[in-house]
Amino acid sequence: MNRIFLITEFSFLSIFYYNCITNRYKRWIFPISIFIFFLYSFYDYRISKVGEFSFIPLVIECLFFLLVIVYFFYEKINNDISTAIYLSPIFWISVGFLIYFSGNFFLFLFSKSMFRDPEFRFQYTIVYGFVTIIKNIFICTGILVKANASDKSDLINKTIDIDLGLFNPLQKKNNL
Repeated sequence: MNRIFLITEFSFLSIFYYNCITNRYKRWIFPISIFIFFLYSFYDYRISKVGEFSFIPLVIECLFFLLVIVYFFYEKINNDISTAIYLSPIFWISVGFLIYFSGNFFLFLFSKSMFRDPEFRFQYTIVYGFVTIIKNIFICTGILVKANASDKSDLINKTIDIDLGLFNPLQKKNNL
């Protein structure tokens, strides 16, 4: 059941970033990666022992999406200069996934050899829970940014007319 969730998660996130990345020459990697990840997960399922969960597909997923999100930020910063990046919901969602995948990458990497240790399992639960909560907070922030972006769209086009008066600190004042 965990493998079905993992393949589904990988597929949905790949489709999500397929729609976010604008370079059409780089987008071809997502359909191919879904197919390759599915094949590898099936192969890993066939060779793993009954009752054991292999963390290698999780490590591959984390590494893949870390690279995808870094490229997404690179593309977003280079191409979209009309609005601030933090006003985009996709930015906050990507930050949440970046923290999630980077926080869990080494955790999943060490889990294969250390998962039998009860102290590691306790630390695993704490780290995984903490990173997941942070990811969910950033995803909620992305939803709230989208809701508040429509309210502030009128403010972006208005000019600010502030008369601060004259500031001349070198001028002598006689009344002091």
